[in-house]
Amino acid sequence: MDDKTFPGEADAVAAAESLTYVDTGETEAELLAKLPPPEDTGDMLVVTSLRIPLRLRNRLKEYAEARNVSPSVLIREWIELHLSAEDEDRQIPLADALRALATLRPHSAA
Repeated sequence: MDDKTFPGEADAVAAAESLTYVDTGETEAELLAKLPPPEDTGDMLVVTSLRIPLRLRNRLKEYAEARNVSPSVLIREWIELHLSAEDEDRQIPLADALRALATLRPHSAA
């Protein structure tokens, strides 16, 4: 291997050289129409970047570790909770219920 190659380059070149182009005469649309329908990806997890201050990230990490979950799980749950609070089909909007509960004083042990 010299300074102009990388590990596995020979295998990659050999694989590329073994490929054969076949012109079917079909358009892209026709070829795509032959593919099976895509799977339902409604619950597929995707990576989303989020920029937050380091101090906030550290607090989030500590909070998650104390609950034995990852920060990603917490963020996902908090987003779901917030969005579900906006659902109009609830008898009582969750946001209103949470606001009402927040005004209650904690019960102190006697």
